[in-house]
Amino acid sequence: MPEKYLDSPHQLGEVTRNIGTVLLTNAHEFSKNHAFAERRNGQYKYWTWQQLAADAYRVANYYQTNGLVSGDKIGFVSANGYWRFVCEIACMSCGLVSVPIFPNYPDTIIRDLLNFAEIKFLIVGSDQLASKLKDGCWQKTLVIGDKDWQLAEVSEAEQKNLQNKFAGIESTALAMIMFTSGTSGRPKGVMLSHHNILSQQKALDLLWRPEKGMRFLCYLPWHHSFGGLFERFSAFCSGGCLAIDDSWGKDINRLFMNYREIKPHVYFGVPKVYQEIVARVLSSRDLENCFFHTDLKFIFTAAAPLPLSASDVFKAKGIPIVEGWGLTETSPCCTLTELNLDRKPGVVGWPIPGVQIRLDASGEILVRGPNVMSGYYNSPKLTQEVLESNGWFHTGDLGEITEDGVKILSRKDRMFKLSNGEKVFPGGIEERIKTRCGFIKHAYVFGSGKTRASILIFPNYEMFCVKNDSDLTDSTCALPSSESLLCTCLGSCVSEINSSIKSDIERVDRIVIVPHELTIENHELTPSFKLIPSVIEERYKEYMQDESPQDALIFRLRAK
Repeated sequence: MPEKYLDSPHQLGEVTRNIGTVLLTNAHEFSKNHAFAERRNGQYKYWTWQQLAADAYRVANYYQTNGLVSGDKIGFVSANGYWRFVCEIACMSCGLVSVPIFPNYPDTIIRDLLNFAEIKFLIVGSDQLASKLKDGCWQKTLVIGDKDWQLAEVSEAEQKNLQNKFAGIESTALAMIMFTSGTSGRPKGVMLSHHNILSQQKALDLLWRPEKGMRFLCYLPWHHSFGGLFERFSAFCSGGCLAIDDSWGKDINRLFMNYREIKPHVYFGVPKVYQEIVARVLSSRDLENCFFHTDLKFIFTAAAPLPLSASDVFKAKGIPIVEGWGLTETSPCCTLTELNLDRKPGVVGWPIPGVQIRLDASGEILVRGPNVMSGYYNSPKLTQEVLESNGWFHTGDLGEITEDGVKILSRKDRMFKLSNGEKVFPGGIEERIKTRCGFIKHAYVFGSGKTRASILIFPNYEMFCVKNDSDLTDSTCALPSSESLLCTCLGSCVSEINSSIKSDIERVDRIVIVPHELTIENHELTPSFKLIPSVIEERYKEYMQDESPQDALIFRLRAK
């Protein structure tokens, strides 16, 4: 196929020099406005931009008195919180490098990644974690916890010196080493500069024109690019207030309690959590009114496609859903859909300002722009495999360019061949079926060497309690209340989908309902709730056989 290109019609323009400059500017412009909120003793406590900056000076001074110099790396193994935020912003502002690590990884993996990144200083969220991570290349460990941290005040002269230091950090200086989610092996350390991170935020400012002082409610973890780069810096750079949601996306009751109090103007989330929110909204008029409050402007989804069956609920209430696509290596966003109510399955929109998109002859999406990483830390061979000398980054995603924007088809490494040699792209099939049914939480297409593709279905159990008594419920849905009923009605839906597809290779031959809940803790999902193919293939290989385990529910579709 011939190569195709896309470029944003908007010029990016000048980008703020560094993260410290953003802090200094906002502390001056929004001095008394709220910058951060976190629950303390059951109540939300708020910090102003002035207080945030003052604490950042104290932490930066602490780093310097402990002998850290520009370019040194600090490991962060902690949940989201105020002091984690201050310590990390102070780290990057004074020319140090942040290395965030998922705190729920096994100790051996955490230690391995910290040693690989050659950190000098370790910041952790608990004494327990500190005791587990005693041995390593770092010189000192600091426990921040969730209590206010007592630090020496900074003199006026010291503050002035720090302000000069913050403002003087080069835009090309390394700000962060962020590890990939590890869907295809050991996580890789992505090197991101101040310019990488802030060019992204300049692009969002041009597209969204955010109002000053908007409220954000954050459960997305900061070791991952969606929460740590996209959402966190959206609040930071726009002068908004970032409130911590201590449900962590797992306790939906607590999520709604926090949401009710903060009333975010924009809301960032992943499909798994949105599906649970929709299930609650469809079952409770009170929660429906809570979520769709009058200040809500739009919601943002990424990490995986959001089923249309879920987004139709937001559409019915007039709330736009913006979807983005990108990778940790691209800081992370490359494309965005527009602020309207209509969504197209698999379509992730147009390049953001400054970013170019190109499809090579194989259909792989390549990206070039100020958001693209400089490379993988201490991994020149891996860097050379994905980053061309002229700046084009090979994303590993297969896609196409449509009249509605870029459409994602599948990960390149998940493509497989049927027995007749025809190529199958699982992503498109999974999206098509998940779009049709909100009772699916995860779907996994397989069938290498078979005559037809099959699909593993992991149910969305929260939806089984939904009743057909809401004006937001699709009246054509059978509303299954169990795995067996889901198997039957899904078979009917997939038969209809198969009938509408011209290409025989994209039709599903068999549906296998797997009665298990996938979790991050069992290493079946990445911290951003993406399936880990190698684990799914190994752990559920029995379900992929012709003779599946007894607890599997199977629906075989008739060949067309």
